[in-house]
Amino acid sequence: MTRQDGSVAMGRVVVGVLTWNGYELARACIASITRLRQWPLPVVVVDNGSREPEGQRLAHEFGPPIEAFTLPENQLVAGGYNAIIRWAAERGASHVLLLNNDTLITDPAMLDRLIEAASPTVAAAGPLILNEDGSHFSGGGTLGRWTGRSGHLRRHQMPARDRPYEVPWIDGPCMLVTIEVACLTGGLDPEFVSTWEELDWCVRAGKLGYRCVVEPRTTIRHLRGRTIPSEQSRTYLLRNAILFARRHAHWPETVTALLSFGFWTVPELVIFTRPRTAVLKAAWAAVKWNLIDAFRRKAWHREASGPDICGADTCAVVDSSPRNWPLSS
Repeated sequence: MTRQDGSVAMGRVVVGVLTWNGYELARACIASITRLRQWPLPVVVVDNGSREPEGQRLAHEFGPPIEAFTLPENQLVAGGYNAIIRWAAERGASHVLLLNNDTLITDPAMLDRLIEAASPTVAAAGPLILNEDGSHFSGGGTLGRWTGRSGHLRRHQMPARDRPYEVPWIDGPCMLVTIEVACLTGGLDPEFVSTWEELDWCVRAGKLGYRCVVEPRTTIRHLRGRTIPSEQSRTYLLRNAILFARRHAHWPETVTALLSFGFWTVPELVIFTRPRTAVLKAAWAAVKWNLIDAFRRKAWHREASGPDICGADTCAVVDSSPRNWPLSS
């Protein structure tokens, strides 16, 4: 249901917080949710297989309307977010605000702004992402079609500061996701471990004609680096960059993306990262994983699709036609 102005009716919006062995972070995140003007509203805490049942503990401490359930094992960001989206869909929600447990809401009007930006053609809307100290981190995601490199808009690169603007992808720590689009595209793909999962999902949604937008008039703080070791994150970053090209690029784009990987991305990491041998090991592991995967599948290219999280067999497999790439150069 939508209002006459196209914005979302509040009764259909829910919030999901994903946590994994991060009780204190999740507790602070939930406390910040209570600052929203719409509070109270339905909130679910999904415990991604923590050592202790921290989701249930948090639901008990905060009480209604906080709910919680625990996944039998760590399904990573993609699996955890998919569980939240499924929970929201089962409750008839039109939109769900996905939050990592290492985020803090500081603007009581944040959800108002995101809801206003969530027109019927929008797959996901997100705020500006700030660092813990309040400095700017991201004004939305960037993606080079020919380089295969992703990045974040700096403040001076933002197309606008007084209205929502379109970007190739939304930062995963805070996304207002349209349930209908999530059911149509399929959920986030668990193959993208810890990075690139939201990027892949946003590009799939874009190929079906939906947009991702940033609302620059609101912000959220992201306590980056608290939930996954940097060494592990670097390995997955490189592995997933190649996997993304395999899913979304034609051969000319794949070739240039791989050249960019070998002669730009990896050397850049080698220069600015210590120890350098760790970067080379991560790069080799990334290449080896993709080669083995391609050999097992007997194909380099992989379908761009996500898991059916709504149980209706409605997920669309999108093609990789260049004309459908909603990407920056």
